[in-house]
This record gives sequence, structure tokens and C-alpha cells, in this order.
Amino acid sequence: MRLPTLVAALLALPAAAAMAETTLVMPQQDEPRTLSPAPSSDTGGHGPTSNIYSHLVVMDWGIVEGVAAYGDLAESWDVSDDGLTYTFHLHPDAKWHDGEPVTSEDVKFTYDRIMEKGYTFSSFLRDVDSIETPDDQTVVITLTKPNMAFLPMMAQGAQWTGKIYPEHLWADEDGFDTGPYVNEPVGSGPYKFVRWDKGSAVVLEANEDYFRGPPEVDTLIFRTIPDANVARAEFEAGQFPYLPFNYAPPWAEAPIFEEAPEINVVYTPSHFSRDLQLNLNHEALGNPKVREAIAYAMDREAMNRIAFNNSWTPGYYAGVSSQQKWINEEARFPEHDKEKAEALLDEAGFPRGEDGWRFKVSVTGPNISDCSAITEILVRQLRDVGIEAELARFDQSTWFSRIQEKQFDISCYFGRYGPDPDAYREHFSTDGARNFMSYSDPELDELAAEANTITDEEKRKEMYGRIQEIIVRDMPYINVFEEQKMSLVRPGWTGFAVMPDGFNTSISWFGTYAVKPPAE
Repeated sequence: MRLPTLVAALLALPAAAAMAETTLVMPQQDEPRTLSPAPSSDTGGHGPTSNIYSHLVVMDWGIVEGVAAYGDLAESWDVSDDGLTYTFHLHPDAKWHDGEPVTSEDVKFTYDRIMEKGYTFSSFLRDVDSIETPDDQTVVITLTKPNMAFLPMMAQGAQWTGKIYPEHLWADEDGFDTGPYVNEPVGSGPYKFVRWDKGSAVVLEANEDYFRGPPEVDTLIFRTIPDANVARAEFEAGQFPYLPFNYAPPWAEAPIFEEAPEINVVYTPSHFSRDLQLNLNHEALGNPKVREAIAYAMDREAMNRIAFNNSWTPGYYAGVSSQQKWINEEARFPEHDKEKAEALLDEAGFPRGEDGWRFKVSVTGPNISDCSAITEILVRQLRDVGIEAELARFDQSTWFSRIQEKQFDISCYFGRYGPDPDAYREHFSTDGARNFMSYSDPELDELAAEANTITDEEKRKEMYGRIQEIIVRDMPYINVFEEQKMSLVRPGWTGFAVMPDGFNTSISWFGTYAVKPPAE
């Protein structure tokens, strides 16, 4: 049988048979490029690899309730008084899917190779001086300087690219991108790899020897469905019980789904925003007055009314409510003022031409419903002040590649303000991994580097407050909304990562370990 036919057949089984073997189909927009997560961030690989591999420490959507990092392979850890030494104690029962024990040498091997190759996760290990393994269950990581964000940021990065690899299978390979286990992975997580049907799905099975106990879902299928309309139609037809937020219908339709008894609407806050990244290499966008004009041209209240049924929180600060204690409320983005926007564009040297246009920009964003709504409205608002804005749509993977390569003008993005304010450095420092804007400010660079080493929280807050002042002054980006996820779940299913009963047990944002099917 082809996979879709097989899935349909499984769903059609009598109730008693279905209870014996539970299959969960998880739709995702992108096909994996690889099932080896370390070399680069791969949107299609995040789901499968986060359930196959384990992490040293990790986080999930429980961050919105204050848990910045929890142990995965690490059962516990200690931090020295000077903040330089982290001693992790590994779970003694963890095993690789081939039955070999997971040891501290696997952790050291993985991190050493990531740093040696300069893989994406190496940015979270930049302050590591040494990694020692005094015994099989102990990993000692010593830093060159205090790093207040080390643990939470490592936990966050782990769910994308910081999984732990088995040394006994990878030691003879040059990197994590060659050899037989690239696309036939052996991990230590709650699910084992079964097969990858290219162009269709990745199939996993429950790991009965998982050190936390086997998951309640027997077969886990990550099925590639690029078209959100197709995914929504199949969800409504009962093909799978969970419609992730990136497939969610327009927010204006939320009241319709809230009234449907066969669907639970799940709202999840986060420490991300929906914002605009501006490519400063663009002739007009490199002018600070133009960027300020765009901030005045944008009408968040109209966007909220039209696109989100007034359910999102407009973002006027360089932060979000889940990180409220770090927000500098004196650093505030402008509110809508069309006349002010027009005047600034004239002052910047971009008057309207005979055709009514000042200059041209392309507006893009990830292939998710909220960014699509924001960009569609933004295009109209920019055109209203004489900026010839055009919408450019791409699939998720292509869009991400383009912004990484700085092949964009304006893009909707998800700025991150936590789990620690060191996240500002990732976005706005000159060498920040997510600084796609080509922004650079020497004072901000110096402040961001120093603030991460300060143990006095009040002093850190002052420094991050100044960073926000600089960001709002220069506007390489413009905050638009505080992100809120909307997902759809069939009644009876529980424990998805976006749900409170999945918080701090999902083993990453992409984890399904906490998922439970309906009771008999």
C-alpha cells in the first residue's frame, strides 16, 4: 500500500483494533532535507529528529510558564559558584536504539564535533573551554567566562540542531553529514526510525526501552503536506487529530471553530513576536528615516481587526509579555500616522514620482497563516504611502534559505526574546546568527556581550534596556504583534506540545512523547 492508503486503512479499523495499535499522523509543511540534525537547521527534519534523538537539556512551550530548561539525558546538574563549571549527571538507564548504553563520552563527542565543524549549534557552545567525562554518567563543561544564558539558550537550540549522537556509530565519519546513519538514524529518544518514504512521510515506532517509559502512541508518522488548504481539509475529514498552528485557518475564522463541538481550539502564548525584518542593504531601507516611515505607515490596530479578530496583542516594545521583566517601556515603536510617514519619506529623498510611487520593495514571509495575513495587509498600507510594495510567496524552506542569504527586502519574521534576553544578541549583534538584516551597532555589540556575563539582574536589566533603546532608535526591525499560536485538536487527544498538559514533558517543541489518544 502507498502510505496515504495505509493511513486511511488504519483509521478505518474497528475501534477495538485501533485501541490495540495507536497511530498518530503529524502533518508538516516541509520534506526533510536530511535526518541528521546537526549540520544545519532543517524545518522538515525538526519533527522526526526531535522524537528520534535525545538532548542533554531541552525546553518546550512550557517556557511560557517559566521553565526555561529541563533535563533530557541530563537527570540533574550543578553549577559552580563562579558560574564557570556545569556538571551534568546523566540518566543511568538511557540506551541507544541499538541497545548500547548512552554515556558521557557520547555527549562530549557530539559537542566536540559540532564545535570543530562550526555547525549551527556551535553558537550556543561558543564560551566552552573544555568538556570532561570523569565517569560514564557525568559530563563537566567548563566555560571561559560566565554565561548567564548558557543553559536556557542551549536548551532552546537543542531542539533544532543540538541532538546527541552515538559515538560508536559516528566516530569514523568525517562529520554528521556523511555515512549510513545520516538518513537511517539511531537515537536514544522515545521513537525509533522505521523508514523514510521520500516525498511522503517519515515513519517511526515507539521505543519500548525508552528510559522514561514507552510513549502511548505506537506508530508516529510525520507526513509532508505543503498546502495548508489540503492539510485543513484532511484534518476536517478526520485523517489526523492535530492541526499544527502553521496550518491554522485565518484567525478571523476562530469563532467558527470555537463553536464546533468536534474541535478544540488551543491557544498558546510564547516568547516570540511577529515582526518585520528590514534588509539594510536595500537602497531605500538602508535609510533610517525610511525605516521610521514604515513604522508610522503600519497600522497594527487595523491588522488586528482584519486578520486576527482583535485577539492578538500589538507589539509596540522590543519585547513580549512573557518576558515582561526585561521590557524597557520607554523604548517604544511609533503608532500609525500616515501623514508623518509621508513626510519622513519626502525628507529621506524619496518623493512620489509621476506614477505616484517612491520606490519598490518586495514583502515576504514564512508560509504560515498569521504572517500571510500580516504581509497582505502591510503591502496595502505601504502602497497607501507611495511605496510600491509587492508580495512574494515561497514555500517554508525556500523562504528561510532566502532570508539566510539576505535575498529579501522586507520579511515577516518571528523575533525571539527569551528564554533569556541574550536572545537580543542572536538577532541584533553584528555577527548574530539570526541577524538577517545586516544591522551593526558597536555599542549594542559591546553591551550584548557584556550583559551576558553579569550576575546582578538589575544591572543586566539596565543594559538590556539600553539595547532596546538602540534597536528602537535604529529600527532594523519593527515589532508588530506578540505571537499567539492557534492549533486545532480533536476531543480526547491530549498532551500535544502546545497544550498545558504537554508542557515540560513533550521533549522539545516538536516532541510528541506526552501525547495520549482518547481513553476507551
